[in-house]
Amino acid sequence: MGRRRRRENAGPNGLVVLDKAFGPTSFSAMRAVERRLGASRAGHAGTLDPAASGVLVVLLGEATKLSSWIVGHDKAYRATIAFGRATDTLDATGETVAEATLPPGFLTRERVEAALPAFLGEQLQLPPRYSAIKKDGRSLMSRARAGEEFEVEPRQVVCHGLEIVAIGEDRVVIDVACGSGYYVRSLARDLGQAIDVPSHLAALVRTRSGPFTIAQAKPVEVLTAEDVNPIHGDVMGIPTLRLEADDADAIGHGRTVAAAGDAPRALVTGPDGAPLALVERTPDDRWRVFRGLRL
Repeated sequence: MGRRRRRENAGPNGLVVLDKAFGPTSFSAMRAVERRLGASRAGHAGTLDPAASGVLVVLLGEATKLSSWIVGHDKAYRATIAFGRATDTLDATGETVAEATLPPGFLTRERVEAALPAFLGEQLQLPPRYSAIKKDGRSLMSRARAGEEFEVEPRQVVCHGLEIVAIGEDRVVIDVACGSGYYVRSLARDLGQAIDVPSHLAALVRTRSGPFTIAQAKPVEVLTAEDVNPIHGDVMGIPTLRLEADDADAIGHGRTVAAAGDAPRALVTGPDGAPLALVERTPDDRWRVFRGLRL
């Protein structure tokens, strides 16, 4: 019997910067993009809560193989934090668990600014009970909805910047720059605790994911094939190396080649710039294929 011919990848291969609407899960928003653009498969680079909107990077076709690079990108958000009410989900969709009336003039820029430095830099953060974090194979959200008792473990996160944009009688708008895995809902809870009033996240917009900004993002209803960014290192923030013909042929056949530069991983292309594979550096400074691309 002859060797089975590999099926060519169908549909678009690349990256779409989606402006996710308030309401859908990241998974359902990703599926909507997949259907609209006729992709063979899809993935996304970082969950955005249903109650949040903004930048969701959707990977299509062979670009899904690059997700491990893109998921870890830093993020930026514009958060509206409301004071006087705390909820079980830490956002506006949850059940009220505490309430308080703020005295006139209580919420001032000076009061909030004095509390913010404690939340900058590397820190242990307690994630929301209602979250996609897995515990023993199940999400914390599913356990919380089922009424189960469980402990939430703090996680190491980093917050690069917090800037007050606007402040009102009972809420503050803050621009947040943070690393992957950071929960702005937890910041909303903790900031309220720091100034001794219940609080929750009233609104959240992701304004940036890695190099991709809200200015580039489009809602699913207007996406076309022209909005698919091709697999290219410069676009995706991945080190890219162009190989000569002999090395490109070797990589195409699964062999190692001498590694240039100092990156531990890279996207390599042929002499014509067409992507060939994702490679990793071996201990003896060779490039070894760990994900081939079928384009």
